[in-house]
Order: sequence, then C-alpha cells, then structure tokens
Amino acid sequence: MQNETKSLGARRWIAILLIGLCGQIAWAIENNYINLWVYSQSFDASHITWMTMASAVVATLTTFFIGALSDKLGKRKIFISVGYTLWGISVFAFGLMSLDNMKTLAGGDLEIAILLVGVMNVIVDCVMTFFGSTANDACFNAYVTDETNEKNRPFVESVLSVMPVISLAIMLGVGTMLGVPGEQGSLGKTEFASAQAKPWLIFFLAFGIFTTLVGIISFFLLPKDHIKPNREDHYFKHMVKGFFPKTIKDNKLFYICLLTFLFFNVAVDSFMPYIMVYIQGLPSVTTGLGFLPSMAIIFATGTAIVILIGAFLNRIGSRKVIHPSIVLMGLGALALFLAQSDSYVWLLLGGIALISGYLVGTAALGAKIRDLTPAHDVGAFQSVRMVFVVMIPMIVGSNISLAFFGETGVIDPSTGTNERPPNRMMFIVTIASLVLALIPATWLYIEDSRKTSDIDGVKLD
Repeated sequence: MQNETKSLGARRWIAILLIGLCGQIAWAIENNYINLWVYSQSFDASHITWMTMASAVVATLTTFFIGALSDKLGKRKIFISVGYTLWGISVFAFGLMSLDNMKTLAGGDLEIAILLVGVMNVIVDCVMTFFGSTANDACFNAYVTDETNEKNRPFVESVLSVMPVISLAIMLGVGTMLGVPGEQGSLGKTEFASAQAKPWLIFFLAFGIFTTLVGIISFFLLPKDHIKPNREDHYFKHMVKGFFPKTIKDNKLFYICLLTFLFFNVAVDSFMPYIMVYIQGLPSVTTGLGFLPSMAIIFATGTAIVILIGAFLNRIGSRKVIHPSIVLMGLGALALFLAQSDSYVWLLLGGIALISGYLVGTAALGAKIRDLTPAHDVGAFQSVRMVFVVMIPMIVGSNISLAFFGETGVIDPSTGTNERPPNRMMFIVTIASLVLALIPATWLYIEDSRKTSDIDGVKLD
C-alpha cells in the first residue's frame, strides 16, 4: 500500500484513469447499452433480466477464484493485462448475435430466432463477464486498494465513481454517430431489428478494439507487482475466508458497510438495467429535447455533483455522505414515480437527483469498503464484495422490478411476442430498498464514529 504521505504519482494515475475508464466503458456496454441492443432484437425485457442474473453469478464466481489466486501468487498485472485483451474480443462478439443471424440458425423460424437472440446474448455476456471480472472486479479493484490509502482513497474513489458516467457519455456519442439506438418510426419490429444490426456491429467492433488495445498498453503501463504472495492459507480456504464467522467478527465494520451497500445496490439494480429503455419510451422525451440530450443532461449534472463533492470527500469523511446520498436518490426515484409520462421537467429533475444520489453513494460506500478491507487479503475480499455488492443486488433488484413489468405486457401482433416494457413501478422497488439501506447505514455511522473516537481520544462527529 502507498505510504500515508506519498502521492500516487503520474504513472499510477494514468494507469488508474485509462484502465478504469476502459473497464467502465466495457461494463457500461454490458450493463446498460447492450440492453437497448437486446431489446431491439428480441422485444422482450425478460432477456435483459436473464443477462443481468447470469452475469452477476459469473462475475461473482470469477472473482472468487481469480481474486484469491492473485493474492496467492502476488500478481495483479498479468490478470489485468490479459483479461482486458480478451475482454475486448468478447465485446465484439455481441454484434454477431443479431436477429437476422439467429433466423439463419433457426432456419427462418422467427419465434425460435427471438429465443436464440436471448440465449446467445446471455452466453456471450457470460464469456465477456468472465474476462471482465478477472481483469476489473478481481484484480484492478484489488490493485487500486493496494495502491491507495485512507488519505487519498476518497478522492480516487470519487474519480472512479464518475467513470461510469463518462463512459456512458462516450457510448452515447459514438452510438449517435453510428445511429444506435435508432428510431423505429414506421418500421415493423423485425425490419427495425435488421436495420439496426449493422450499426450495432460496428459499435461493438469499435469498443472491442479499444478494450483490447488498453489491455496491450497495460502490459507496459502498469508497474511491477509489489504485493507479497499469501503463503499462509490453502488456496480454497483463502478463497472463502471472507465468509468465516471469525473473519466476520474480526472485521465487523467491513460487513456492516457491505450490508449497506447490498441494499443500496438492490435499489440501483431495480432501475439501472431498464432506465434507458424506459426513458426512451416516454412521450415527454420525444416532445422534449429527445432521448440522447435528456440522458446527457441527467448524467452530466450528476457527474458535476459527484466531482464537486469528491473534491471535499477527503475532508468530510465518506461516512458523512452516505445518508444524504441515499435520501437524494430516494427523492429522485419518488419524483420519477409521481411524474406524469408527459412531464419533461420532472423527468429531468427526478433523473438528476436519482443519478446524483447513486454516484455520490457509490463513491462514498466504495471508499469506505476499501478503507475497511484487510490489507493482507485484498484479493480474497473482492469475492465477498462481489456477493454483497453485485450478485445479490443484480438478481434481486432486477427480478423484483421485472415482476411489475409483467402487469403491463403487450402482445405484439406482428411477432406474437410479449414486449414487457419497463414501467415506473421499478422506482417503488428503489425507494423500498433505500429505506432498508438506511438501517445498516445508521449502524455503520454509529460504530465507525465510536471506533474513531476510541482511536483519537476525542469525539469527531
């Protein structure tokens, strides 16, 4: 770990920014933009949910094995570099899973082809997630924890927390130039799927090449590993060490923070996989500035807010920001639920509050998690983090929301499929989960304040 008074230095900052941004672009494609792709080819939101669940399980299992292995070997660099290189190739593969290609495989049977779109995209998504979780979740996350300390970590985490928004802006920009997502207009659904196939293929190819190039560059950019290999525990014991009762007892604050993060991310995953599809279908967006400008305003404002708060997060302390971010995100969800479908102003205000709360909360909780991660087991504890922060929330949040989508499903006469479009009930799921998040968040605040008081001899809060 970095010395308390030592800065990160230019080389480490460049590595964190470039590798972090590239990773978030790839994840943003997998978590957000690809949902538009799959929906344009299959017309069914349930395929998005299956992708979300499968990806969560694969990401968690991968982090279990690779995180512990990187600790055992004392290696992060090789997993990051090779992982990113192969990650890019898997990104390109999405563009091959179009409805037209699946119809060819299905012998022209449209119903089977639509099913294959879902199945094949789920498979490719799992392959992509394996490489991405190896490189990013298991090893890059551990690398950042290794290279930062409690002095510089909150600001680094704030910078990393806006990476998803910057990546989304880049995606939207490139997508706009290529014509994805396009307007269906008077086209039938199958004709629209065919028209979208080529620009989406180019889109996935462009970002696949970029991710692979960053993987190659990281071979030369990342400094030599300096972490000490963990020879104390057996590999499989070390892999599940974070779930032992003794480990939980010895790291009480870490697990309270994880519990807070769990409910927070259930709230996030109840709307995040569907938010772009939902906003794109609102009448107010069509009559307002349009889909892309609206998304740009919402996410750009959220980015500005988290950067502003991030600049002071070192002084404020991350625990003091957790409660306000939860409340802000809840108010945004409430505004979006109450807003009429033709209320454009409320859409923007609610969206800004929702995304701002999400970004600030992610930065604060992420920094606190890194602070509380045991320094000698960083890789192994990434798997614990993945279970609480990624797998459970992605499965629970997305499925609860999907259950509400079923109530508004509409059978399309041209395809015979149930579109199951996302609806505003997902924001009620968000609010309910955020209310639950306040309980462990309060517990964390009290326990952490008490611990700080014991260490410093004075009450700081």
